[in-house]
Amino acid sequence: MGNVPGGMGGEFNPNDPNNNDPKKDGEGEKKKKKRFEPRPAASGRNGRRRRRKGPSGLNKTPTVMPTSKCKLRLLKLDRVKDFLLMEQEFIRNHEIFKPSSTTNEEEYTKMEELRGTPLGVGNLEEMIDDNHAIVSSSVGPEYYVNVLSSVNQDLLEPGCSVLLHNKTMSVVGILGD
Repeated sequence: MGNVPGGMGGEFNPNDPNNNDPKKDGEGEKKKKKRFEPRPAASGRNGRRRRRKGPSGLNKTPTVMPTSKCKLRLLKLDRVKDFLLMEQEFIRNHEIFKPSSTTNEEEYTKMEELRGTPLGVGNLEEMIDDNHAIVSSSVGPEYYVNVLSSVNQDLLEPGCSVLLHNKTMSVVGILGD
């Protein structure tokens, strides 16, 4: 019977030319499998998309046709030159106006940090000088406090409601009516 299970085609006869030797077939397959085969180029996209090197489509100047020197090529090149000059001017103007908006944002964030989020409300009793005042808090006692330089001095008058920093009790703003 051999190694072949019953009902699967009988015994193996090594002298029979019609039967293939399994040992010889196995050796031939191993040699074929070890050989390197490059991946076939697919017509569609399979797997990850590869990034192309070089400038992107937005930064790339267009190719100007015809390639020979003629009037049409000159006109097209002039058109590209005008576009690039206009783009350069736009960037220059954008850089001039951009810093003012960023500085405004930075100043606003500094003001918010100085004010702090927890605020109290109090009444201005008396102005001592430009930087100091006496304030009575809504909770109880009167305090001798600092006045931030960002507070509008013209609106500060005795009896007005002011915003007080929670910890230092300094005047950080005025409550409008």
